Amino acid sequence: METFETAFEGGQPIIGEIHLLEPFIAATRAAVGEMAGTEVGVRGMVQKAIHHALGDIAAIVGLSRKGSLTNASPGFLVLGFPQRTATALAGRVLTGATAEVDQKLISDCMGEIANVVAGQAKAMLAETPYRFVFALPPIVVHAKDFRLPPGLDCLMVAFTCDQGQFVLQLSLDF
Repeated sequence: METFETAFEGGQPIIGEIHLLEPFIAATRAAVGEMAGTEVGVRGMVQKAIHHALGDIAAIVGLSRKGSLTNASPGFLVLGFPQRTATALAGRVLTGATAEVDQKLISDCMGEIANVVAGQAKAMLAETPYRFVFALPPIVVHAKDFRLPPGLDCLMVAFTCDQGQFVLQLSLDF
């Protein structure tokens, strides 16, 4: 499996799109931090033409900046998690809710985190030129089974917390 570090190699610094990305970073830190009761930090960010989801588990939310998901260029918010990180985060989020955290619950939990991130970022960007709409429910798949559309650069942010690392990939028609 490609590591986050190797995936970030050759990426360009994010300059022009930082105003778009900052709310997604804040939303990710808040959602994961509050839901899992952990401190979330940013390890790095780049812009790169990459057309696959990173990690083992990918929680995907369809996005559009056109005001509608129909007749618009598809965009995506992808949260990619190594299996170990997803399992640990789900265990924290679901503490006391269930005795057994199986793969289905892990996937549901990662999808819910992606949903909360998209909702919080949408609220932060509502009165800006970067407002967007998103599709529900999030789709959670094996990362290797998902391909981002060609022709769009991807903004990537690597995060870290006590449970491990994960990455946000934002692919929109900037």
